Amino acid sequence: MFSLISSSSNAWQRAAQLLITIASILIIGKLITLVPVMTELEVAGVFKAAAVVWFLARLAALILFYFFASYVIEAIPNSGGALSFAKGIGEPLTALLIVITVQALFWELLAPFVDSLGRTIYHSSAIILIVSVSIWFVVRAYRHATYLVDTFAKLAEMLSGFLPEQKLACQQCGAEISANTHFCNACGHKTQSSNTCPACGTAVSVDQQYCQNCGSTLGKTAVSGS
Repeated sequence: MFSLISSSSNAWQRAAQLLITIASILIIGKLITLVPVMTELEVAGVFKAAAVVWFLARLAALILFYFFASYVIEAIPNSGGALSFAKGIGEPLTALLIVITVQALFWELLAPFVDSLGRTIYHSSAIILIVSVSIWFVVRAYRHATYLVDTFAKLAEMLSGFLPEQKLACQQCGAEISANTHFCNACGHKTQSSNTCPACGTAVSVDQQYCQNCGSTLGKTAVSGS
């Protein structure tokens, strides 16, 4: 148990270090592009030096982002609920973000050198790859959706405890009782009657004309339960 906690702590620590490194690379790269001479120098007679530096900074940040996401996924405990859902979709979500970013990043590099046919091939390949990874993500999300449903159910149950309970007065003795109780806890007077469908026994309201379960006509034929 302690080894698992230690491993998770180390993973979070490494993820934090990588996140700081990514931010530092992007900030420094952006600052370099603001140097006047970087906007004047050209590389290969096509790209400005500032654009090349910013490209390399983003590429390096993207590579580090992969390792950052790996450590985050490793650090998330598989303890059920929303955390298990997040852990389950972590890999395809990371892959989707990287694919979308990489195809846009490399298009900046290739755009000046490709014709219309190359443009079509590149974008078609990118779309196919993005769709494929998206399908992977959806499948993972479907498989782990039960964890999220359980979390919402527990959250709804927890929040229901903070809602004030509806109260009403007993018609017999005037004591304050819960709105959903069937008998007064002070005098035993019956406060509600539960009607049932004569065909299937499903609980129905007094003013219903048809059963919501079997469709039988109710009207005044609904039987009042004790």
